[in-house]
Amino acid sequence: MEASESPFSPLPAEAEGLPPAAASSLPNPFAEDVCPGPYAVEETRSVPGMNVDVLRQLTTSIDERLGGSNGGQPLLLLTAPRAGYGKTHLLGRLASAAGGQIVLVPLAFRMEDAISVVSVAKRGIESMARAETGRPGWTRLREACAGVCANLVRQLIGSGQLPCANPDQAQRVLGGNPVEIFDPAGSARLIGEWLRRHGSALTKPLTHQAAQKVAATPAVIEMWMNAMLHHAQEGSAASSVPLMALAADEDQDGAVTFLRVLGLWRPVVVMVDHLDAYYRNPDAGLKIAALLLDMAEMDGVHVVMSLNQDVWQATFGHHLPSAMEDRLTSSQLLLRGLTEVDAADLLRMRLDIADVTPEQRHEFESFVDVKRYFLGRPLGSVSARGFLRHLARQWEVFLNTPPSPAEAFGGGLVEENENVETSFAAVDAVPSVIPAISESAPMPELPADPAQIFDSGTVEHARTIAEGLAEPVAALPQENEPALPTPEMSAQATGAFEKLREMLGKLRQPATPSTSPPPPHVPQPVVAPPPASSVPPPLPSTPPPLPTAPPAPEAERDVLLGRYEALRLQMSAEAESLPLDHAKVGELIRLAGRRFPLVRLSEHELPGMTGRQVMLWSLQGLEILFGMASFADAAYWRTLATFAAGKAAETSAAAQALGDAPPKVKLVVFKTDREQQSWSILRMSDAFPAIVEPMLDAIHLDPTSVASLYAMQRIIKESESGVLQATPAQVMSVLARELDFFWKRVTRAS
Repeated sequence: MEASESPFSPLPAEAEGLPPAAASSLPNPFAEDVCPGPYAVEETRSVPGMNVDVLRQLTTSIDERLGGSNGGQPLLLLTAPRAGYGKTHLLGRLASAAGGQIVLVPLAFRMEDAISVVSVAKRGIESMARAETGRPGWTRLREACAGVCANLVRQLIGSGQLPCANPDQAQRVLGGNPVEIFDPAGSARLIGEWLRRHGSALTKPLTHQAAQKVAATPAVIEMWMNAMLHHAQEGSAASSVPLMALAADEDQDGAVTFLRVLGLWRPVVVMVDHLDAYYRNPDAGLKIAALLLDMAEMDGVHVVMSLNQDVWQATFGHHLPSAMEDRLTSSQLLLRGLTEVDAADLLRMRLDIADVTPEQRHEFESFVDVKRYFLGRPLGSVSARGFLRHLARQWEVFLNTPPSPAEAFGGGLVEENENVETSFAAVDAVPSVIPAISESAPMPELPADPAQIFDSGTVEHARTIAEGLAEPVAALPQENEPALPTPEMSAQATGAFEKLREMLGKLRQPATPSTSPPPPHVPQPVVAPPPASSVPPPLPSTPPPLPTAPPAPEAERDVLLGRYEALRLQMSAEAESLPLDHAKVGELIRLAGRRFPLVRLSEHELPGMTGRQVMLWSLQGLEILFGMASFADAAYWRTLATFAAGKAAETSAAAQALGDAPPKVKLVVFKTDREQQSWSILRMSDAFPAIVEPMLDAIHLDPTSVASLYAMQRIIKESESGVLQATPAQVMSVLARELDFFWKRVTRAS
């Protein structure tokens, strides 16, 4: 069959609204959805806001440790819910963000490899030898060898061991880009040519200088210096063979020496990725964990381990000894999915890179409708790879879609300021499943207007859907909300805690029959007296609902409860495997403080810690401060303890001036099993003075409780973003009983 006769031949370009041959000449801008490796990442092809918080934590930790401070972690664990969330891409952005201040050693074990430091050096050299720098003939391995040699020569000149006519200029040049020195076309090639002529005479001084920081015999170091100087000058595949042989020499600790020699130029960051082949292999997981922890103890070496959550659970997780698991997870970072803003930025970035016209870009953005794609999807559930594959499919459909019926009737594109009813009348929304029509069934009545492609019933249904897509009102601060009606309290409820708990109990109770009269501020309806045989209708026992949060019907209540239970199950793995996420708990406490009656929320900046806030709940007779930070951050806890002591003195003085009893001040701290050891260490330190000790209230949270808190925080976020058709106040009123254990524990007097 001829190609022109094929039933699968594409539509002509003219039928697609494109110039002839335009459809075939436009590559799919979204076809690339797998990052080949960290060296291939370009910041110009990255969405700046995607996982920017995780990237900031990674760079900060590395900077702190390499800067010689007490902060920073020698081993960082980067996990993602599953493949496609951008782990490898983020590692590449980390290397790019370092600005050439680190030596990146990518590591991907192979199944045939013995899990040892020798395999680390072997696979690291292979990865660096394959990674090009963008300059012809130069790889990352050659660049690192040139950097080591140039830095050692610079130190020799600075110490006076190597005579030089202009030492200041030579040190400045040698401290720059080493490629410019050893490349025959480099700007500093004269120094490189001098090093080439006197290489044999420089071996001994270089060895002596390196031996001051590398723990190896002079003979071994001299072989490394010869091999690195030769590879920096030649840069061929043959010149990298001696380096591989030296790294594989287990008798001389060649792999460890390789990492230490690299550290003579710049700090080394070993990035461990692609561990999926060890799925459900706990023995391999134990060996890898032990190896990486040992490497993290080496001076000048930083380890970043990257893997998906399923691999962590099946291979590492609870299969490791508790002490080892605690060390691995002490600095664990979890990647999230795309936000709607990130997805829109990713779409625009790929279109900017591609050779598309502004008209095509505008039409495709409208065609995809990112906002609609995110409707109904839980926050953080959209992976970058999944979204790119969706865009790739949509692009193919877009190129092969004939003009819309609206254009055929001369309607053109719908203007942004057109009436919503007109817009929905021109929407081409074909259902995915067409029901079968029997022969005897009457045909639907067609609209009278030929430009109207839907009948009136369909248009009305579409209009109803459009009204349901209105943007929800986000949670408002307490001072901007209408005054809350004060419920009637029992005679026994005299304390602030009892009042708060009674209010929570009323919020949790559904409308039940009661014979008590309605509150006095609610007008009594005038009704006819019922017949003697009838029973008076029951009155609700709870106060009238808030104007901003009408009571949810039973169907909506079931939807919220179902979504909450699904989120709690989804969060269980994170609650069990990761340290406590203080940001999530803090958001929940902040929202509750704004919405609970009898509670006044305030936030205060800690002295000397710009941007670090502490939340305060003020109740009658009680001030609750919430500590939200890792127990390893001793500076934060010392500052917070000082602030708590000052707050107690301030409130006591104010109460005495008024002749009142001083309120109790307590400092609430949250911990799980994972933080128990670090919390004990912090308590034994000098972080909390004796005056603050009685104020401490350490609340222990088990995994089930943590999952409940995370689920509540997530469902409130979904209600604020419009994923759920419910307001945050409705969510809190329906699900308040689910966190009863938490509110009672937080507000406990002692």
